[in-house]
Amino acid sequence: MKDFDKKEFFRPVIVLSCICFVATLALALTNFVSSPVIAANTEKAAVATRKALLADADDFTSVTDTMDLTSETGKATVTDVYTANNGAGAVFTVETGSFGGTLTMMVGIDKDGEITGVEVTDHEDTPGVGTKNFVADYLGQYTGLTALNTQNVKKENVQTQSGAPFAFISGASVTGTALHAGVYEALAKYAMLH
Repeated sequence: MKDFDKKEFFRPVIVLSCICFVATLALALTNFVSSPVIAANTEKAAVATRKALLADADDFTSVTDTMDLTSETGKATVTDVYTANNGAGAVFTVETGSFGGTLTMMVGIDKDGEITGVEVTDHEDTPGVGTKNFVADYLGQYTGLTALNTQNVKKENVQTQSGAPFAFISGASVTGTALHAGVYEALAKYAMLH
């Protein structure tokens, strides 16, 4: 039997520890360099979405006040409110709990309280199932509405701008209800601002 050699035992441990240290250092440096770029790109995308949702706005200012930003049911939370500097309306960022996890959307509402558009900005829902609720035709049903009757999309009975009844997508109602609750909450918070 071979004698125990400390060098043979400790050398791989030291080499692996050095490799782990260098890899961790490289990842930390990459994160340090890329984090500001990612944050800047995220903000640019948010500004572009706000301008697309409220085309009449010149520029936006963040609203920070003490109003309660979570719905009574706890299903939706308004995380950001930006008002147009020229009084054209406001854009709300809302997070809701959807089938796959957190769903984030922006809702534009003009100075008359009409929805100008809804855009899903982040989600974890199943592609091809829950994401059917994110297409322009479906989201377009919200445009022009000034109120919703309920947070449950299956029970909604408002007429869309075209005069048709509001339609939900069967088989994707969990995501649809999460989306609907977010739009409902954005309208409620807009009413609190005015």
